[in-house]
Amino acid sequence: MRRLSKKSLGATVILVASLAFAGKKEREEEGRVLLDRATQLSDIRATGAPSFQLKVSFRVTNENATAEGTYTETWLSRGQWRRETVLGDLRKTVVANGQTRWTLNSITPFPTGLNEIGFSMATLEATSEFWRADKIEDREIRSLAARCIETKADSRGSRSALCFAKEKGMLIAKAVPLEVHDKIVESTCEYRNYQEFGAKIFPRQILCFDALKPVLEATVLELNAEVSPDPVFFAPLTGGTESANCQGTMKPPTLIYGPDPSLPRRETPKNPVDIEVLVKVDGKTSDLKVVRSVDEMFDHEAVETVRKWRFKPATCDGVPIATQIGVSVMFRAY
Repeated sequence: MRRLSKKSLGATVILVASLAFAGKKEREEEGRVLLDRATQLSDIRATGAPSFQLKVSFRVTNENATAEGTYTETWLSRGQWRRETVLGDLRKTVVANGQTRWTLNSITPFPTGLNEIGFSMATLEATSEFWRADKIEDREIRSLAARCIETKADSRGSRSALCFAKEKGMLIAKAVPLEVHDKIVESTCEYRNYQEFGAKIFPRQILCFDALKPVLEATVLELNAEVSPDPVFFAPLTGGTESANCQGTMKPPTLIYGPDPSLPRRETPKNPVDIEVLVKVDGKTSDLKVVRSVDEMFDHEAVETVRKWRFKPATCDGVPIATQIGVSVMFRAY
């Protein structure tokens, strides 16, 4: 992904050729300021923020098939919350209580874009090192003047980008490279219809696209500040995967040893095997679960490969913690 082109972001981005030639330090500092400002504006889950209940309806599209679902989040504090995603007969539930969270997930595969529901600015903040600005430029997005940052190109020459409204500062678009059928495409999301919620502003609509094709449309139905759920609502989930619930500054795990898988046979699958995995405090992996399958042989090889991977564990306020992440294992013939 060289840049967000006119065809990017759901065919709504018009590039305004105003490249910034500031030095590396100045670019990184401006990018940091832009992200911090957007977080302060829209992070309804910040420490000390009021409790809320969020209800969202959504539609996901995958391989020309469309399905509808709902997302509900009850948030009392960083130490006590519950999120539930329902897609037909499938469900993903995550409960946090104190220093621990539990996850039950039967939505497999987890559709592209679904993680955008809930709009967590804290997730972007946690990965701020990844979003260091290598390039900054002005663009026009849906007739809005925007300031956009791009990361350094990865090994495939692709870049990721964040775009912020120049006047008000909120995040209005995000783009990351995505591998689909052995091709790198642009996966983009737009954040629209911001409205006030207490001292914050929050987008009431999210649209996501892969290679210009719609994959997610999410609309906020309710965002209420009055919440008084039964404490049982936050009880541990029987059979759920247990991990740490960070209430401070979170840094995600970093892969430090990741051997490639062996090919079970000569032909290679077009799609990766997606796996949910718990990265423990010692950097080892456990509780592996295939969430997008290729076939039995490739799934088995992918799982056995990820068992060998080693990470620098996630940290919470500098202290190593166990955390659940998703990884993709791509098979290639060399």
